[in-house]
Amino acid sequence: MSPETFVLLSGALTFGAPLLLAARELWALRRDDGRRGGGLLERDRAPDVPPPSPAGGVRPLPDCLIPKPLPASAMRTREVEHA
Repeated sequence: MSPETFVLLSGALTFGAPLLLAARELWALRRDDGRRGGGLLERDRAPDVPPPSPAGGVRPLPDCLIPKPLPASAMRTREVEHA
């Protein structure tokens, strides 16, 4: 095999195959119209309706995110040194 042919085939394998696969995936995602093999699967789609929120519309914070007050012994006071 000549060096030119080797370089050409090596470049096609290195860069051509991944580019073709990426283009095929993008094309499959774009033509998602419900047909078989048309991109995203049903389980991968985002739900059309948002989940219901609790009464009042605001969810409470979990206990780990609520700041707890520091004990009095942990509070620091400023002291001014006199020279």
